[in-house]
Amino acid sequence: MNMKRLLYRLSLRQKIILSFISIAMIAVLCMNYISHFYYSRTTQQDFYNIAETTTESLNHQLEIYFQQIAKSTYAMNAGVLSYSSVLMQQGDSSLIQDWLRDGLSIGPEKQAMIREILNKYIAFNYPEIDNMYLMSKDHRVLQSSGTTTDTELARQPWYQLPLSTSLEIMPTMYREGSSMPLISASIPIFDVNDTKISGRLVLQMRLTEIKNMIGNMRIGKTGYIFMVSSDGEIVYHPNSSLLSSPIDDTELSWLKLGESNSLQEWEGEKYLVSYSISNLTGWKTIALVPLEEMATGLEIAQISAVVVMALLIMLIMIAVPFAANRITHPMMQLKKAMEKLQTGDLSVRAPITPGRDEIQLLSVSFNRMAERLSELVNTVYNMELKEVQMQLLQKEATIQALQNQINPHLLYNTLDIIKSIAFLEGVPKIEKMAENLAYLYRFTSKLDQKEISLKEELEQLKKYLEIIHIRFTKHFESKVYVDEKYLDARIIKLSLQPIVENAVKYAVEPRNGKAAVLVSAYPDGNDLMIEIADNGLGMDVAILRNLQERLASITNQAEQRMKSYDSLGLTNVHHRLVLFYGKGYGVDIHSFPKQGTVVSVRIPFIKSYNIS
Repeated sequence: MNMKRLLYRLSLRQKIILSFISIAMIAVLCMNYISHFYYSRTTQQDFYNIAETTTESLNHQLEIYFQQIAKSTYAMNAGVLSYSSVLMQQGDSSLIQDWLRDGLSIGPEKQAMIREILNKYIAFNYPEIDNMYLMSKDHRVLQSSGTTTDTELARQPWYQLPLSTSLEIMPTMYREGSSMPLISASIPIFDVNDTKISGRLVLQMRLTEIKNMIGNMRIGKTGYIFMVSSDGEIVYHPNSSLLSSPIDDTELSWLKLGESNSLQEWEGEKYLVSYSISNLTGWKTIALVPLEEMATGLEIAQISAVVVMALLIMLIMIAVPFAANRITHPMMQLKKAMEKLQTGDLSVRAPITPGRDEIQLLSVSFNRMAERLSELVNTVYNMELKEVQMQLLQKEATIQALQNQINPHLLYNTLDIIKSIAFLEGVPKIEKMAENLAYLYRFTSKLDQKEISLKEELEQLKKYLEIIHIRFTKHFESKVYVDEKYLDARIIKLSLQPIVENAVKYAVEPRNGKAAVLVSAYPDGNDLMIEIADNGLGMDVAILRNLQERLASITNQAEQRMKSYDSLGLTNVHHRLVLFYGKGYGVDIHSFPKQGTVVSVRIPFIKSYNIS
């Protein structure tokens, strides 16, 4: 929470600097981690490649070495070599074959000759051979030098093994009374007569040649190569005290040799381990080296990364404030402009600098917004002013319409008196006429209603028509054809009666009542059309054109004060309808000489119908 509060208090410039430094540090740390990770993997893979090549090469050399030793004994074992010795006679070269077939037929002298043959082989070929043993199928043993008891022979790893037709290499062991570990190589001997296995020649060799091969080979400062037999016994190790010991009983017991290439940890230090297995011996030639020695360049890379990060932070500390100021300066100017706009100064504008970045586009948008806001404020002001003017004009038009009537309070009170007298005198027509006329003037005196239902408007219109029927009893006709589904439509009060009154004045009266007035309604899109038609004499063309021009003038200048026209009823109704519903509504008139006149009133229908 404290960290969040601190970030809230920082300015935009400080946040930009902090963000740049944080991003740079994260990027360098990630780069350092990634380089360390991949460098370590590459180092490990390089070590594995080198170690595999080295260990496989060593195994191959050892296999060749043992196979060459075995091949060099084949001629001696077969008895095809001749030896110069005072003890040997012609044909004694096959003594080894004879001894293996039947040892009882070979006396002490010939056994001595066999030992001489074996010792000469050692002296001429491989000085690292410490001793040689001939072993027959019946477990008779002839030693090249010295003597070995049966107990000692029984401890030899090769003595209990059955004869094999292939070369066998046995791991190191200590001979009785010797401090030097030896390797045993068991070479099969075949009878030259029937090529069947007849015995084995066992060579006990010192580790001299193996040591020459791998003893001087180092990997890193402390890395080394050693060998372990298939049963886990150390065959060769630079530390001679570990020879012939099970690996699990030594300081190397932590090694896990399940995978040929692995990274293992011991006492807090990581080691790279790689080995390959000899096809001949089954031994594992293992390369072991600390990871640090193979990744000497890794520390240099880490130090370089730290130096680069420090230099980058210094560069950011110098360059970012300058860059942040260039970025934030237009934003500060925009902020000041917004503060002025907030106080109501609609004339303020943000400075525009060349370019197309987001801040400059934001400044342009702000200026457009300020201009639009200024326009909207002026528009709203003008609309409010016009609304007030329209309300005043509407009231003025309504008052003017009512002023055309006789003072309603005095008149309908007088009509009530006339109605009472007519009732007492028994004159029903006068009584009905006074009643309807009083109803009409009571209706017109209610100034609180601007808009009423079409049903109410038609009811008061019917009262007026009843009066006209009483006046022209015989010939006058009137009819209201309006479907019930249109009766809920809303209409301005006193919109139809003045038009019907005009029809009576100009169509019915000149013909002494011999005329008709029809009222009908029909939908037209979203509007409702109400028509008042008469069959009078019609209107002169010039008078009709003049009246239509007056109506059009009122439509185009509805907000202005209403002028005084002779045909006060039509113009007054049209003016009020245009003011209340808009320029698309109002009165339209059509007249046909000698045929009659049709006045159409257009009002909204769908909107009004939904409200009702």
